[in-house]
Amino acid sequence: MPNYTYTCATCGSFTLRQSMNISHEVATCPTCQSTAKREFTAFQTYKMDANLKQRIEKGQNPRVVKKEALPAKRKTPTSTQRPWVAGHS
Repeated sequence: MPNYTYTCATCGSFTLRQSMNISHEVATCPTCQSTAKREFTAFQTYKMDANLKQRIEKGQNPRVVKKEALPAKRKTPTSTQRPWVAGHS
């Protein structure tokens, strides 16, 4: 059975050994019994440099982007000509 790490807002991180057959999005904190979200970590990061490990773990969380920050959608030009007609009138 694999280990899953969760983060409780009150108590911090904790690790549970759970079956792969159940949902792992949330778990109950063993200390305060509140709901904790799963913490995604990169595989075998214990051997890495601390700065590199932090960059990898930061990349595991999706970036939240507002609609205003997205690039403007380009208008595709519409052609009224038939490209297969090459100079015939």
